[in-house]
Amino acid sequence: MKQRGYSVIDLFSGCGGFSLGVQSAGLNLVAAVDSSPHAVQTYGENLPSNPHVLKKNLWGFKPEDLEKHIRKNKVDIIIGGPPCQGFSLARQVDGANSGDRLVGDERRQLFKQYFKYVEHFQPKMFVMENVRGIKSAEDGKIFKAILKKADQLGYTVDEGLLSAWKFGVPQKRIRQIFFGTRNDLPAFSMEQWLMPTHASIDEPGHGKLKDIVTLWEAIGDLPRLRANESTNQYDIARRKNHRNHYGRRYLDEVLQVAEARELTGHVARRHSTRDLRDFNRLNEGETSAQAIERGVKMDFPYNRGVFKDRYTRQHRNRLCSTIVAHLSKDGLMFIHPTQQRSLTPREAARIQSFPDWFVFPVARTHQYRLIGDSVPPLLAQAIGRGVKNYLDWCKKKNPASHRAPLLHAVGEV
Repeated sequence: MKQRGYSVIDLFSGCGGFSLGVQSAGLNLVAAVDSSPHAVQTYGENLPSNPHVLKKNLWGFKPEDLEKHIRKNKVDIIIGGPPCQGFSLARQVDGANSGDRLVGDERRQLFKQYFKYVEHFQPKMFVMENVRGIKSAEDGKIFKAILKKADQLGYTVDEGLLSAWKFGVPQKRIRQIFFGTRNDLPAFSMEQWLMPTHASIDEPGHGKLKDIVTLWEAIGDLPRLRANESTNQYDIARRKNHRNHYGRRYLDEVLQVAEARELTGHVARRHSTRDLRDFNRLNEGETSAQAIERGVKMDFPYNRGVFKDRYTRQHRNRLCSTIVAHLSKDGLMFIHPTQQRSLTPREAARIQSFPDWFVFPVARTHQYRLIGDSVPPLLAQAIGRGVKNYLDWCKKKNPASHRAPLLHAVGEV
């Protein structure tokens, strides 16, 4: 069987957001590896065309082990995001990510396992995704170590921050991306190959780009729910009205609602009576700190100095807050714009740009975690297209540059 497109292996693949995006860009998935059984189950159900979806811990599963499943010289691109919790900016609040109070976290070192695969397979490119906090983690030591390791392996790196909303994702998500290009190829440039497609009205270039996708464009057609309610039926009349207002660009082109057999994951959490009272006191787009400042008396018992934004009601006509794995805990920072409850897994998945046919066949707590940890498929698609176009250009410019490379002698970081 003839291979379609450039071949990709996805390390720390999670439930498949990165894979789904690059596959939709025309790249060919040949393997995915993750240690979470929930992630691997979800990935396998949604991306069955990938022949090797493996539940393995990369601390022990070596590149040579993966080579038994795939041909070594048939890996063009390695993608993946080593677990980011160890680099989170949120953890800097208690000194966990910097200074004398640095908390030991083995996840910080998983990038080394990633590079062992780069060293072994010598792909034309690698793409590593992580949180913004990786740049300041351990006073920048981790960031510098990544660049140094890539250089030792014979790769030139272009790195920078990508804002998900600039590629049609309806949230404030910003991620650090590393694009590594093997030194026998021209260097990849994010500025050249990854141009934004969307902008808000106050951003430069707005007139030439599409309007950003708001939260309501992403979720406004879904059936109304109270706390602790659920439904697996779409509201067709509501969807029709939604299309009349917003058109089809997100509902049909991104969410692909026509391909979903039923509505899945639209299950609202149970909330306490006290939380529901506090939800009701918040204006749309308002945090609990802002409500208290305007004189509202809140019932929540948490330390007001530390948990000022404990509750946040999202706004329909703005970007959603960044969808995070912490949604698995309580969802209080993701209160629905017009309903007295937090966001459902399906709403979170839509905000991450997962299509409605993408199912999460695990418990709701795991659904939130998988969704929050994912690379938004729409952002991944933009990355995949940029990489594919770049490699096509390289091949056209110099076909010999796509030959198998010489191995580099490297040392430990």
